[in-house]
Amino acid sequence: MALFNTYGFALGQTVILFQFLMQCSSGFRWRSRLALWLVVCGLPATAIAVESLPEQICAGCHAQQVNHWQQSHHAKAMLPATPDNVLARFDSTITRFNGTAFRFVQIDGAYQVIIGENDAAQIYPIDYTFGVEPLQQYLARLPGGRYQALPVAWDARPQAEGGQRWYALESDLEWDHPGFTWNTSCAECHSTRLEKNYDASSGIFNTRFEAVNVSCEACHGEASGHLNWLSQKTENVDNAGFSASLSERGEWQWLEGRAIAQRRIEPAGAQLSSCAQCHSRRQAVGPWHPGSKVFDHVMPTLITPPQYHLDGQIRDEVFVLGSFLQSRMHGAGVVCSNCHEPHSTRLRAEGDGVCLQCHKGEVFAAPTHHQHQAGSVNCVDCHMPSTVYMGVDPRRDHRFGIPDPMHSADIGSPDACRTCHAGASAEWLAQRLPEKPSASTLRSRQFAQAMGEALSPGDVHRIDSGYFPPIQEASLLTRLNPADEDERAVLLSKLRHRSALVRASAVRQVGQMEAADRWRLLRPLLTERSTAVRMELAPVLAGAVPASVDSETRQQLAALFKWYEQTMQANLDSPQLASNFANYRMAQGQVQETLALYRRAIELDPGFVYPYLQLAALQRGTPEELSWLQKAREIDEHSGEAAYQFGLYHIRQKAYGLALKELAAAYSMAPQRSDFAYTYAVALENAGALDEAIDVLAAFEGSGDATDRTRDLYLRYLLKAGKENEAQKVLNLWLKNDPANTAAQTWSRWLQQRRAR
Repeated sequence: MALFNTYGFALGQTVILFQFLMQCSSGFRWRSRLALWLVVCGLPATAIAVESLPEQICAGCHAQQVNHWQQSHHAKAMLPATPDNVLARFDSTITRFNGTAFRFVQIDGAYQVIIGENDAAQIYPIDYTFGVEPLQQYLARLPGGRYQALPVAWDARPQAEGGQRWYALESDLEWDHPGFTWNTSCAECHSTRLEKNYDASSGIFNTRFEAVNVSCEACHGEASGHLNWLSQKTENVDNAGFSASLSERGEWQWLEGRAIAQRRIEPAGAQLSSCAQCHSRRQAVGPWHPGSKVFDHVMPTLITPPQYHLDGQIRDEVFVLGSFLQSRMHGAGVVCSNCHEPHSTRLRAEGDGVCLQCHKGEVFAAPTHHQHQAGSVNCVDCHMPSTVYMGVDPRRDHRFGIPDPMHSADIGSPDACRTCHAGASAEWLAQRLPEKPSASTLRSRQFAQAMGEALSPGDVHRIDSGYFPPIQEASLLTRLNPADEDERAVLLSKLRHRSALVRASAVRQVGQMEAADRWRLLRPLLTERSTAVRMELAPVLAGAVPASVDSETRQQLAALFKWYEQTMQANLDSPQLASNFANYRMAQGQVQETLALYRRAIELDPGFVYPYLQLAALQRGTPEELSWLQKAREIDEHSGEAAYQFGLYHIRQKAYGLALKELAAAYSMAPQRSDFAYTYAVALENAGALDEAIDVLAAFEGSGDATDRTRDLYLRYLLKAGKENEAQKVLNLWLKNDPANTAAQTWSRWLQQRRAR
């Protein structure tokens, strides 16, 4: 009794506590339970490798935070399918998704789904709920350890709002597509400390997690250091034993004459990095841990169509990060917890209260600012318009933009004003806004212009000057042409940019250059530490390494390639990543492995056109080439790339009539593709239709997608048709928009010499 009394416990109390810990942590490993018991008893846990921490233990010291979390979507992100967690009526109602019948039933108390009808019907157990509102989805257990997030969900909204019904999502994917596979596409953001454990040789998942939902350690990281700190009662330990602190709301001050509060010290970024694990549309490029930089584990989708509108507004579901990184809020040091209570995830105040924490109400909540009657609108109505996803789920844009009715009408992006004034003209709406556009509005217009049209020298200068936020700058780099001298200079300068996201985008664009240039320019980046940059660097350097390099460089390359290959091997359950890995192997000359990887991508997703076309290219000149092209056509008859490759195939077969038909189809399906326009124009000219070829190139010139190559062909054909004056006009416009362009200058000198003869 003396031992237990020393630590404040009687034997009976200790036994009861131990039993409680064993029960509440039954999903955790035995060493974790023992360590937790030791810590609560006051005994040191330093010798125990603590691997998880149940929220019940956290509540001992953090009751309020745990209580908030229990009401959050994080706590309900994924749960066992029990009567307490299932919201839907499993009443055998038939709901159809893409023509397939789904019936949710209970048999002997177990939740199940019947997919299909009659002899084709298959029944799968439902093991977990997925999400909670406005839709709750369900995970069906399939063979091989695979779970599928079913595209027929329960609408959890009240009946008065149209809810309390089975609801089929809209998608062109089949219900068993990898895009709906929990292990591949969903699991890492709905559970804690997930290990996917995919065996590529067998196609079997052995996926494991520490907590079924998004629990404490999902955001704060592994807790053994914190437990050790508790047991040792040591005060001089950073972050109470955690790797980093997520408490980054910061101190804000009101400066004289300013209507917006200013942050005193820039945030370290640990909180944004933690939230970015899941609140981003991204490629995971490395494991997250508290304190890791955002781009060491996340490569977000860039601000490009079709995910975003040209001005940066959300279009597809992008999960906040990409929008927020564009915002002035992010630039000013605002972090997620300034607006959201991090454990409940709810807003910190009602109505405009969140915004008025930092924006003076007498300035920004006044009719003189928003041009509406007092109390009739909220800040978010104008600055955070919502887009509805999954049919019933409105999500607000975290770009915090300013309405610009005329510009939105010009580029086809949503206009927040039309949320309430749907029938009003853009001109009428614009007249009610301040006459002088803000700097933010101008930047949005200029970004849209640079993304949607041919880059002007002014656009190139803005990219080079740091005028745009880094994520927009990285996005605009995708528009730069490495063959253009000025644009190439800007591109190469970005290889040294402070933002890893910009550097990674620059590396990707350098990948368009010749192998020798790629090696010369990117070799210095072999010491790059950012995983986002390294993820782009490895495939760009594959196939570009010269035969002879020094031993230090060879070791650096070996380390880079080994890391990349291990990363890709762990993700061969994704058809897109399997294809990316195939491209990498093809660059290395590993033909057989390349073929196998493209075939794997097809096995995972038979409706994925890209690997069929790659296999056709790899087997050019064999009977298999035509077979792969035909399969691609069967899968997607509207694929411009398939039509284009068919056209090239027919040219090699000297079937020029068929080739012209296919190239015309490719151009009509993807008129923005410069290679489609160029090749189609050449085919028309070869067929004796010079005027039609000129019309195609003229239309392409007017689209804003013209390149030096298409302009060169346009001028040649105009001169061949005897239209020298028209050719001069095209050249003059080219020189006006890009006076330093060497190709345009060469044409100018040639035409002057021609007239002088």
